[in-house]
Amino acid sequence: MMVTSRQPPAMVPADPSRTIGPELWSTLINLAGRQRMLSQRVVLMALLGDRGDAAARGAAQDALQQFVAAHGRLSRGGDGLPPPPPAVQQVLAGARPDGSDGADAAVRAFIALAEQSLRTEVALARPALGQLVERATPMLALLNKLTQVYESLAREAVGQAQQRQARLIGRIERIASEARLISLNARIVAARAGAQGREFGVVASRLVEVSAEIEALSREAMR
Repeated sequence: MMVTSRQPPAMVPADPSRTIGPELWSTLINLAGRQRMLSQRVVLMALLGDRGDAAARGAAQDALQQFVAAHGRLSRGGDGLPPPPPAVQQVLAGARPDGSDGADAAVRAFIALAEQSLRTEVALARPALGQLVERATPMLALLNKLTQVYESLAREAVGQAQQRQARLIGRIERIASEARLISLNARIVAARAGAQGREFGVVASRLVEVSAEIEALSREAMR
Protein backbone atom coordinates (compact mmCIF):
# COMPACT_ATOMS: atom_id res chain seq x y z
CA MET A 1 0.00 0.00 0.00
CA MET A 2 1.38 3.33 -1.09
CA VAL A 3 1.50 6.15 1.38
CA THR A 4 1.12 9.60 -0.06
CA SER A 5 2.05 12.71 1.82
CA ARG A 6 -0.48 15.46 2.07
CA GLN A 7 0.53 18.91 1.01
CA PRO A 8 -0.10 21.53 3.70
CA PRO A 9 -2.83 23.99 2.81
CA ALA A 10 -1.62 27.16 1.18
CA MET A 11 -1.38 30.07 3.55
CA VAL A 12 -3.48 33.03 2.47
CA PRO A 13 -1.71 36.33 3.18
CA ALA A 14 -3.50 38.33 5.82
CA ASP A 15 -5.12 41.55 4.71
CA PRO A 16 -3.22 44.31 6.56
CA SER A 17 -6.34 46.48 6.55
CA ARG A 18 -8.02 44.06 9.01
CA THR A 19 -5.52 45.02 11.72
CA ILE A 20 -5.65 48.79 11.18
CA GLY A 21 -7.47 50.66 13.91
CA PRO A 22 -9.22 54.04 13.71
CA GLU A 23 -6.14 56.00 14.82
CA LEU A 24 -3.95 54.39 12.15
CA TRP A 25 -6.57 55.00 9.47
CA SER A 26 -6.59 58.65 10.50
CA THR A 27 -2.79 58.77 10.30
CA LEU A 28 -2.77 57.19 6.83
CA ILE A 29 -5.45 59.54 5.51
CA ASN A 30 -3.67 62.59 6.92
CA LEU A 31 -0.33 61.46 5.50
CA ALA A 32 -1.84 60.81 2.08
CA GLY A 33 -3.49 64.23 2.17
CA ARG A 34 -0.21 65.82 3.21
CA GLN A 35 1.41 64.29 0.15
CA ARG A 36 -0.89 66.38 -2.03
CA MET A 37 0.17 69.57 -0.29
CA LEU A 38 3.86 68.65 -0.42
CA SER A 39 3.74 67.87 -4.14
CA GLN A 40 2.42 71.34 -4.91
CA ARG A 41 4.84 72.99 -2.48
CA VAL A 42 7.78 71.30 -4.20
CA VAL A 43 6.71 72.70 -7.58
CA LEU A 44 5.96 76.19 -6.30
CA MET A 45 9.20 76.52 -4.32
CA ALA A 46 11.22 75.10 -7.23
CA LEU A 47 9.76 77.77 -9.51
CA LEU A 48 10.59 80.52 -7.04
CA GLY A 49 14.06 79.06 -6.58
CA ASP A 50 14.60 79.15 -10.33
CA ARG A 51 13.96 82.90 -10.15
CA GLY A 52 16.80 83.34 -7.71
CA ASP A 53 15.04 82.94 -4.36
CA ALA A 54 17.59 80.97 -2.30
CA ALA A 55 15.18 80.49 0.62
CA ALA A 56 12.55 79.05 -1.73
CA ARG A 57 15.09 76.64 -3.17
CA GLY A 58 15.91 75.39 0.31
CA ALA A 59 12.20 75.08 1.10
CA ALA A 60 11.72 73.04 -2.09
CA GLN A 61 14.50 70.65 -1.08
CA ASP A 62 13.02 70.27 2.40
CA ALA A 63 9.52 69.64 1.03
CA LEU A 64 10.94 67.08 -1.40
CA GLN A 65 12.66 65.20 1.42
CA GLN A 66 9.39 65.07 3.35
CA PHE A 67 7.56 63.97 0.20
CA VAL A 68 10.03 61.12 -0.40
CA ALA A 69 9.86 59.97 3.24
CA ALA A 70 6.06 60.06 3.30
CA HIS A 71 5.82 58.11 0.05
CA GLY A 72 8.12 55.45 1.48
CA ARG A 73 5.91 55.05 4.54
CA LEU A 74 2.72 54.89 2.47
CA SER A 75 4.07 52.53 -0.19
CA ARG A 76 6.04 50.13 2.04
CA GLY A 77 4.92 50.74 5.60
CA GLY A 78 7.28 51.12 8.52
CA ASP A 79 7.85 53.81 11.14
CA GLY A 80 4.64 52.84 12.89
CA LEU A 81 2.59 52.22 9.74
CA PRO A 82 1.49 48.81 8.37
CA PRO A 83 2.15 47.66 4.79
CA PRO A 84 -0.38 49.15 2.37
CA PRO A 85 -3.71 47.27 2.07
CA PRO A 86 -4.31 45.31 -1.17
CA ALA A 87 -6.54 48.03 -2.62
CA VAL A 88 -3.76 50.59 -2.17
CA GLN A 89 -1.12 48.17 -3.48
CA GLN A 90 -3.17 47.79 -6.64
CA VAL A 91 -3.22 51.54 -7.21
CA LEU A 92 0.49 51.81 -6.41
CA ALA A 93 1.74 48.93 -8.53
CA GLY A 94 -0.76 48.09 -11.24
CA ALA A 95 -1.06 49.77 -14.60
CA ARG A 96 -4.17 51.91 -14.75
CA PRO A 97 -6.97 51.42 -17.33
CA ASP A 98 -5.66 54.30 -19.46
CA GLY A 99 -2.35 52.48 -19.89
CA SER A 100 -0.35 54.81 -17.66
CA ASP A 101 1.95 53.65 -14.88
CA GLY A 102 0.82 52.86 -11.39
CA ALA A 103 0.98 55.49 -8.68
CA ASP A 104 4.32 54.34 -7.30
CA ALA A 105 6.08 54.69 -10.66
CA ALA A 106 4.40 58.05 -11.28
CA VAL A 107 5.46 59.37 -7.88
CA ARG A 108 9.04 58.16 -8.37
CA ALA A 109 9.17 59.88 -11.76
CA PHE A 110 7.87 63.05 -10.13
CA ILE A 111 10.58 62.81 -7.47
CA ALA A 112 13.29 62.30 -10.10
CA LEU A 113 12.12 65.39 -12.00
CA ALA A 114 12.03 67.41 -8.79
CA GLU A 115 15.59 66.37 -7.96
CA GLN A 116 16.75 67.34 -11.45
CA SER A 117 14.94 70.67 -11.32
CA LEU A 118 16.78 71.57 -8.10
CA ARG A 119 20.24 71.08 -9.59
CA THR A 120 22.54 74.04 -9.65
CA GLU A 121 23.23 73.62 -13.38
CA VAL A 122 20.54 75.75 -14.95
CA ALA A 123 20.86 74.07 -18.34
CA LEU A 124 19.91 70.73 -16.78
CA ALA A 125 17.49 72.02 -14.17
CA ARG A 126 15.14 74.15 -16.29
CA PRO A 127 13.98 71.45 -18.75
CA ALA A 128 13.20 69.19 -15.79
CA LEU A 129 11.42 72.05 -14.04
CA GLY A 130 9.19 72.54 -17.08
CA GLN A 131 8.23 68.86 -17.02
CA LEU A 132 7.70 69.02 -13.27
CA VAL A 133 5.25 71.90 -13.68
CA GLU A 134 3.37 69.90 -16.33
CA ARG A 135 3.04 66.96 -13.96
CA ALA A 136 1.92 69.03 -11.00
CA THR A 137 -1.82 68.80 -11.73
CA PRO A 138 -1.84 65.10 -12.73
CA MET A 139 0.18 64.31 -9.61
CA LEU A 140 -2.33 66.19 -7.47
CA ALA A 141 -5.17 64.17 -9.02
CA LEU A 142 -3.29 60.90 -8.48
CA LEU A 143 -2.54 61.66 -4.83
CA ASN A 144 -6.13 62.72 -4.32
CA LYS A 145 -7.22 59.32 -5.68
CA LEU A 146 -4.93 57.56 -3.18
CA THR A 147 -6.39 59.64 -0.36
CA GLN A 148 -9.89 58.69 -1.48
CA VAL A 149 -8.92 54.99 -1.47
CA TYR A 150 -7.72 55.30 2.12
CA GLU A 151 -10.90 57.15 3.10
CA SER A 152 -13.06 54.48 1.46
CA LEU A 153 -11.15 51.68 3.21
CA ALA A 154 -11.46 53.48 6.54
CA ARG A 155 -15.24 53.83 6.14
CA GLU A 156 -15.49 50.15 5.21
CA ALA A 157 -13.39 49.16 8.23
CA VAL A 158 -15.59 51.23 10.55
CA GLY A 159 -18.72 49.62 9.10
CA GLN A 160 -17.30 46.13 9.54
CA ALA A 161 -16.26 46.89 13.12
CA GLN A 162 -19.75 48.14 13.90
CA GLN A 163 -21.26 44.97 12.44
CA ARG A 164 -18.92 42.80 14.51
CA GLN A 165 -19.82 44.80 17.60
CA ALA A 166 -23.53 44.45 16.89
CA ARG A 167 -23.20 40.67 16.43
CA LEU A 168 -21.18 40.36 19.64
CA ILE A 169 -23.64 42.44 21.64
CA GLY A 170 -26.51 40.41 20.19
CA ARG A 171 -24.87 37.21 21.44
CA ILE A 172 -24.29 38.76 24.86
CA GLU A 173 -27.93 39.81 25.07
CA ARG A 174 -29.14 36.33 24.11
CA ILE A 175 -26.90 34.71 26.71
CA ALA A 176 -28.03 37.20 29.36
CA SER A 177 -31.66 36.53 28.48
CA GLU A 178 -31.16 32.77 28.77
CA ALA A 179 -29.31 33.22 32.06
CA ARG A 180 -32.16 35.32 33.45
CA LEU A 181 -34.71 32.70 32.42
CA ILE A 182 -32.66 29.95 34.06
CA SER A 183 -32.25 32.00 37.23
CA LEU A 184 -35.99 32.66 37.42
CA ASN A 185 -36.66 28.94 37.12
CA ALA A 186 -34.01 28.34 39.79
CA ARG A 187 -35.78 30.76 42.14
CA ILE A 188 -39.02 28.86 41.68
CA VAL A 189 -37.29 25.56 42.47
CA ALA A 190 -35.59 27.17 45.50
CA ALA A 191 -38.93 28.48 46.79
CA ARG A 192 -40.46 25.01 46.52
CA ALA A 193 -37.51 23.56 48.43
CA GLY A 194 -38.28 25.77 51.41
CA ALA A 195 -35.53 26.41 53.95
CA GLN A 196 -33.16 24.00 52.23
CA GLY A 197 -33.25 26.04 49.03
CA ARG A 198 -32.87 29.43 50.68
CA GLU A 199 -29.16 29.89 49.89
CA PHE A 200 -29.68 28.67 46.36
CA GLY A 201 -32.49 31.20 45.99
CA VAL A 202 -30.14 34.05 47.01
CA VAL A 203 -27.67 33.01 44.30
CA ALA A 204 -30.47 32.76 41.72
CA SER A 205 -31.72 36.26 42.65
CA ARG A 206 -28.24 37.69 42.20
CA LEU A 207 -27.97 35.97 38.83
CA VAL A 208 -31.16 37.73 37.74
CA GLU A 209 -29.64 41.07 38.72
CA VAL A 210 -26.36 40.33 36.89
CA SER A 211 -28.26 39.32 33.75
CA ALA A 212 -30.21 42.58 33.84
CA GLU A 213 -26.98 44.54 34.25
CA ILE A 214 -25.43 42.77 31.25
CA GLU A 215 -28.42 43.59 29.07
CA ALA A 216 -28.31 47.24 30.20
CA LEU A 217 -24.61 47.48 29.34
CA SER A 218 -25.26 45.92 25.93
CA ARG A 219 -27.93 48.53 25.16
CA GLU A 220 -25.59 51.30 26.33
CA ALA A 221 -22.80 50.01 24.07
CA MET A 222 -25.11 50.15 21.04
CA ARG A 223 -25.89 53.84 21.48
